[in-house]
Amino acid sequence: MQYVISLYYMASGRKDRVVVSCVTFETAKVSEPVAYYAADRAHLIHYTDPSDERNLIYEEFYREVCSQIRAGLPKAEIVEHEAVVFDFTAMLRTVLNILRSERDADVFVNTSAGTSEYTAAAVIASMMTPGTVPFTVGTKDYSIPDGDLRSIYFRDGSPVGLALTTREPKALPYYRIDVPEEHLVAGLRVFDGLSMGDSVGGAAVIGALKASGIWYRKERKGGGDGGKRYEAVCYQRDFVDRWKANGWIEKDGRTKKHRVTDAGRTVLDTFYTQ
Repeated sequence: MQYVISLYYMASGRKDRVVVSCVTFETAKVSEPVAYYAADRAHLIHYTDPSDERNLIYEEFYREVCSQIRAGLPKAEIVEHEAVVFDFTAMLRTVLNILRSERDADVFVNTSAGTSEYTAAAVIASMMTPGTVPFTVGTKDYSIPDGDLRSIYFRDGSPVGLALTTREPKALPYYRIDVPEEHLVAGLRVFDGLSMGDSVGGAAVIGALKASGIWYRKERKGGGDGGKRYEAVCYQRDFVDRWKANGWIEKDGRTKKHRVTDAGRTVLDTFYTQ
């Protein structure tokens, strides 16, 4: 049966859709995104320590999440992963292994449920795996009535939250994720400012890059048409090709002109904004 399903997906061109989540004390924040993305598989990470009766409550939450997923998507496969959810290294290892196993699928990673260690690991693992889509889930309705907030989060009239005391802080391991090169982002900002929905020629962008101090190629002796061709080649290699490789620009199917993608817009909104 699995072989037949695989042949169907290959023939239709449809990729499997996969959602990765961590289950601790949330249900809807895990099950509803699985239904929203119409997942073929839901990878659920959870942890239960059988030696500690207090931790058995996690198993109840996990079973409830599975029940909700099956109710919404009866054909979805649930893949269970038991790992220590409050260990960052274990979470990073687990999420990376899942992402590597799902290279041929469209993968969505839930960063809003689970432990803080899972959330940090999930974001980092997603950034390390091109094509992976990390997402957050906002709360629409709360299970705690407003009138009960003080009885739950206050002690002796003072706000304390859920945690009364904490363990020692643990520094997270360092994993390098390269920040985009400044001249590429600055150049993209110049390109975006010139285009603004209209087509723009390379010569105009080159002139603006020079005026902004971003162009780093030396003038070619002789100038003239030969110099312009040289600059056009440099602009293509130094900027356009690298913008395209990073997924920051793409050709519009209608106009055949380059435009800034959503990924490029995110880069412009995030890096070197001053």
